[in-house]
Amino acid sequence: MQSPITGKPMRLEKEPGVKLSFRKEEFEITYHYYLCDESGEQFTSDELDQINQIQVHNKYREKYGIPFPEEIKDIREKYKISASKMSEILGFGANSYRLYEGGEIPSVANGRLILAIKHPKDFIKQVEASSHILTDKELKKIVDHAKQLLEEQRKDSWNILLSRHIFKYETANEFSGYRKPDFLKIAYMISYFSSRIELYKTKLNKLLFYSDFGCFKHIGYSMTGITYRAIQMGPVPAEYGMLYEKLAEDKLVTLNQKLFDNVNGNYAEMIKGTQDFDETKFSKEEIEILNQVIDRFGSLRTSDVVELSHQEQAWIENEENKELISYSKYAFDLKHI
Repeated sequence: MQSPITGKPMRLEKEPGVKLSFRKEEFEITYHYYLCDESGEQFTSDELDQINQIQVHNKYREKYGIPFPEEIKDIREKYKISASKMSEILGFGANSYRLYEGGEIPSVANGRLILAIKHPKDFIKQVEASSHILTDKELKKIVDHAKQLLEEQRKDSWNILLSRHIFKYETANEFSGYRKPDFLKIAYMISYFSSRIELYKTKLNKLLFYSDFGCFKHIGYSMTGITYRAIQMGPVPAEYGMLYEKLAEDKLVTLNQKLFDNVNGNYAEMIKGTQDFDETKFSKEEIEILNQVIDRFGSLRTSDVVELSHQEQAWIENEENKELISYSKYAFDLKHI
């Protein structure tokens, strides 16, 4: 960005610990701005204002347990009703639910009510309490579908518990990059990478890390909702072994042993996506990040990518105790993407 004072390029600065206000509260963020060296003046762009604002909104939602837009949309869609009908059932304004799905932040009370109806049993109670605004046909259709979901949850309880263990957190927070984990999206990313390079698990761990943290660095959210841990070999999905086994069990990827050291007889596990990459599942910004990641790291040896990841503060400050890595704290300091 050019300085409006001197016309010369300005430096992008990132200052942690800056407090910004939202709904009469202050939240600490990593504040982004451009600095004009000659005048000492600070300037922002629409893009930087958005990054700063997203950080504040993320912290507010996390503090008060308010669901994020994609989760709000997922809750409604699983019950197969319109946004306007959901607003009626919950007692919101006619367009409120649609606005919440679009990014407007609900009040604390409305946010917690939306979160409460994630469970079909609680949703049924809410629907029955709103029976006076529904026809008998609507009431029966909605309740019957919710009961079907409840039964499916009971049958699939093991997979639900496994998913929670793999991703560590049930709700979006600073360790998931404020995104709900998405197995299918992860599988598409593996398809994207494996269609371009011979992909081994260790390298994939780093490609996912740089994709997720690079995405957070540029747009304020992770790409997949994966929680990462710092271990000897660099940042990795916290339960990457179980993650890849679950994807293989669901036939979203294949895992195969391949000999890579003829002298010592060493094998490594290759991973490959089973489906074509679907770019409609990704935003334009996310596609750009994936392209940057494959251009930057795709041709490098696994050991070289591991070494680069060891230069990241996200790894340096967490490896000793194998800690989980906060997106909010470390993504904006990412060196290599």
